Amino acid sequence: MAMVTMCGYPCSGKSTRAQQLAAFFDRKLADPSTPTHLQRALRRVVVVNDEGLSISKHAYDDARAEKPARAALFSAVQRSLAKEAIVIVDAMNYIKGSRYQMYCEAREVGVRTCTVFVATPPDQCRERNAARPDSTAYAPATLDNLISRFEEPQSAARWDAPLFTIATDDPPFDTPSPATTTQTGGGDDTVPLGSTEAERIWTAITEGVIKPSTVATQQATTSSTSYLTRLDSSSSALISSLLSLQSISPLSGPTTLSVPLSSSQSSSTTTTTRKNAESTTIRVTVDLNRPVTLPMLQRLKRQFIQLNARTASATEFGEKEIVSLFAQYVGEQTR
Repeated sequence: MAMVTMCGYPCSGKSTRAQQLAAFFDRKLADPSTPTHLQRALRRVVVVNDEGLSISKHAYDDARAEKPARAALFSAVQRSLAKEAIVIVDAMNYIKGSRYQMYCEAREVGVRTCTVFVATPPDQCRERNAARPDSTAYAPATLDNLISRFEEPQSAARWDAPLFTIATDDPPFDTPSPATTTQTGGGDDTVPLGSTEAERIWTAITEGVIKPSTVATQQATTSSTSYLTRLDSSSSALISSLLSLQSISPLSGPTTLSVPLSSSQSSSTTTTTRKNAESTTIRVTVDLNRPVTLPMLQRLKRQFIQLNARTASATEFGEKEIVSLFAQYVGEQTR
């Protein structure tokens, strides 16, 4: 049904808000006034967080430990996403690339998304961290590093929208605000079960538009190993062309590449061969906002192959289609 991405500085109160939101959702699902189709469709509310995955705060002390910690969180989100569940991702989610990755996964599953930004001032976060026991506190240097690296969500970004910004002194999600209670205390029989913002979030995840999966992440069948080979060789051809052009001059913005396909690889220089080579070369445009490296592109290639190698439909893409799809995927992942 939906994925709610919590977002904020460490010690900003995200976990408290996530628990309030989960309690509010449970109450809504059990309330007789909730439409029957929602009560039948939604079976559970799942909270995914570091504590549930036994990820220590010390995992964020260095990059080598942080990377597998974020990977474990993403894997747990993947396992939890389903059309009959509301998944609350209770984590800092401070890197926009990570939020985008989860957003793409949610679109692939076919569920609604929204982002809740708990906007607590950094000094207040530091005070809360200092008051915690050592076992649940961040090292001061780690906390400052995470705050400085935080990429604030933007309502204009499709992976952050709709965005709900919650201030420190906003009322709890699972407690109706006085203003809401007063407004519905007249002839309206509907009694609010949570705060105004909680009700808005509920509306977003139950009535919002379900965005279709992107073309680059549409699943394809792998009836034979030849398709995996095709995915690998076609995406590798784009990487080679991209790095070759980047070695000549820095790339920025839309960049058009001529990518030779496997059938055009030939050492012959005859006129016929040249014509065949021209017919098996595809021109694609990659929209880049920053330089790319071979390790980065190899990582994106592995992700792309994994997404497209799942058995979910009766479609296998040709080389030209794979190159175009991978070009689109690289552009999206490097924004």
